[in-house]
Amino acid sequence: MTEPVRAAAKTTAGLAATSEAMQGIISASNNGRFRVAPDAGNELIRIFEDFQNTALRTIRSDMYTLKTRTPLGDSPAGQAIADFNAEVAAGCDGRSYEELITKLQEQVPQVVEAIRKGIEDYQDVDEGNATDIGAQD
Repeated sequence: MTEPVRAAAKTTAGLAATSEAMQGIISASNNGRFRVAPDAGNELIRIFEDFQNTALRTIRSDMYTLKTRTPLGDSPAGQAIADFNAEVAAGCDGRSYEELITKLQEQVPQVVEAIRKGIEDYQDVDEGNATDIGAQD
C-alpha cells in the first residue's frame, strides 16, 4: 500500500467525524442553541481557519496523488488495487475522499459563521444578565 493510500484510509474516518461535529455546530447555531464565550469562540475560529488553510490543502494534495492510477502492473491483483485506490479517492458514493474534502471545505465558512453567531448570542445573554443584575441593585 502506498503512503498516500495509507494516509487517505487513516484520515477518512477522522475527517468524517470532523464533518459531523462541524455540522452539529452549524445546526445548533441555526436553532439558537449554540453560545460560546468570545475567547473560546475566537480560538475555535482560528483552529477551523487553520484547518482549512493548512490541513485541507495537504489532504487535497494527498488525494490528487491517490487519484493517480497506482502503477501496480497488469496482474489481476495489481489492477484490483489500482481500481480500489482510484475509487477511494474519487468514488461517487458520497463517501469518497474527494467528496469528503469538498464537503469540509464548504463547511468551514459555515461553521466559522455559526461560531460568530454563537459569540454574539453569548454576548447578548451576558449583557442581558448584567442588566438584570444592575436592575436589582
